[in-house]
Amino acid sequence: MNMRPHATLAPLNARHSASRGGGWVTALAWLWLFLPLVWMWPSSRTLGDVALSALLWCGCLLWRPLTRVAAWVLVLVGACYLGYFYAVRSAPDEFFWYSVLGASTTEAWEYASSYRLQDLASLLCWLLPAVAAAVHLWRRAPLLTGRLLRGVGWASWLVWGVLATTGVAKGYGLEGTLRRVDRVYPMTLGESYARYAHAAESIYRIPPMAPPAAAPMADVVVMVIGESASAQRWSLLGYQGNDTNAALRPWRDGLVTLPVTANGNNTGKTVPVLLTGQRMAEMPESGVVTVLDQGRSAGFRVETLSNQSASGMSLSFAHAAFRQRSDRFVNLQDGLQDGALTELLASSLQQQAAGQPALITLHMYGSHPRVNKRYPPEFAKWEDPYDNSIAYSSSLLADWISRLDALPGVRAALVYVSDHGQNFPQCGGSYTHGSTRSAYEVPLLVWGNAALRQQQPQWWGQLQKVAAHAVAPDGSLRQTNLLYTGVVQDLLGYQVHAVDKGTASHVSPAGDGPYPPTAAHNGCDDWFAQVAQQHPAATP
Repeated sequence: MNMRPHATLAPLNARHSASRGGGWVTALAWLWLFLPLVWMWPSSRTLGDVALSALLWCGCLLWRPLTRVAAWVLVLVGACYLGYFYAVRSAPDEFFWYSVLGASTTEAWEYASSYRLQDLASLLCWLLPAVAAAVHLWRRAPLLTGRLLRGVGWASWLVWGVLATTGVAKGYGLEGTLRRVDRVYPMTLGESYARYAHAAESIYRIPPMAPPAAAPMADVVVMVIGESASAQRWSLLGYQGNDTNAALRPWRDGLVTLPVTANGNNTGKTVPVLLTGQRMAEMPESGVVTVLDQGRSAGFRVETLSNQSASGMSLSFAHAAFRQRSDRFVNLQDGLQDGALTELLASSLQQQAAGQPALITLHMYGSHPRVNKRYPPEFAKWEDPYDNSIAYSSSLLADWISRLDALPGVRAALVYVSDHGQNFPQCGGSYTHGSTRSAYEVPLLVWGNAALRQQQPQWWGQLQKVAAHAVAPDGSLRQTNLLYTGVVQDLLGYQVHAVDKGTASHVSPAGDGPYPPTAAHNGCDDWFAQVAQQHPAATP
């Protein structure tokens, strides 16, 4: 009779011991779901943020349905964080939402298929255990069952209640409140969506603007926005590999070329700055003036011909601006080469014969991933597909310049810049978006016909001087992509004196440096800190 109680207690003690051991496994499973931050930026501070985030969200473990939902939501959110980070080396921001809600299936697949193997492996090293952690939490929910643990869970909800009440009482609004807790994972995702939604309300607003103070310098201005071309692979800028700009060499007498620093490393960050000439980290509530608006105010017929995808559930500021603020907007169907823009440009130039000045934007698909798909078979002359893609873009620029040069009796200009560059294979195995130096340094080209150069010799001479001194002795670039916008504004008659400012503030008696940078100055480290020092509109 004395043996029966002991027989009963033995399995109870075993279950209690297993429960305590399982508790540690459960705690680690919950913590693992918050670890993407450590994958992105490993540091003791980040690890502290992860622990704090897991604690503040532990209230989700009070109820079985909420535990299960929270676990799988965190798996999805973590995949988004790491997937976006390995694409552009940034936490999800408002441009993440533009990309997710605006990308076509074809474009999304191209990005996915261009992923570097080491990044994919790193993502899977978090994702596969995260799925296992979510399954474990699903089976064991609810997890906070003791009085002490339930008290901790309810305390976490109390903290969130205090934060929400404070935000309402002080009038922070949703975006402001989320910004104050953005170190808590994954609140950055919510804050970025709030910024995206706020910007979406303002992208169609155009504030009043004054007409230009002077007569336009050109009658036909073609703005070309390239895609993913790094200045380090332009042979006209010193690249010693394949002659990627051979097609442009016959036009060198009318060309000015220089490397400049882009404000960001993806299209969503850079094109709004190219259109406005100002920092666009936050959209002003009153809207913003673009060079398209300035062109219309100056009497130009404004046209936009784009080979960028605009499909999806939402439009970015750039796509919305192109559509709304152009007298004619044409978006090519997905999958076409940039050469399809040539026929559209020819049609626009024929209409210009009526006498009205024209501002025409050509938005290329350029050297986007996958680069081996970005040019026709006849341009596959070299082993390096990135060089082939740049050579193809150069041939198109040369063709478009020849068409402008053939226009009788007009002052014509073409201004080209790439939105951003690419990471090179030595930094991960393929050409991808990234945050290395080559991803931020892009080519800027200005061509003017003889009539323009003869009528504006001082302006043209200053532009040549800026290009000649574009590289500092230490190899850093003296100019940014804001020069592109300034040149267009000068041509439209707005006299922002971008070339004068470039000459005055960036030419140094210390001399000039070589370009492209040597291997010692062109590693695979994150380059954004240097960009932030050089560029007033830099966007992390």
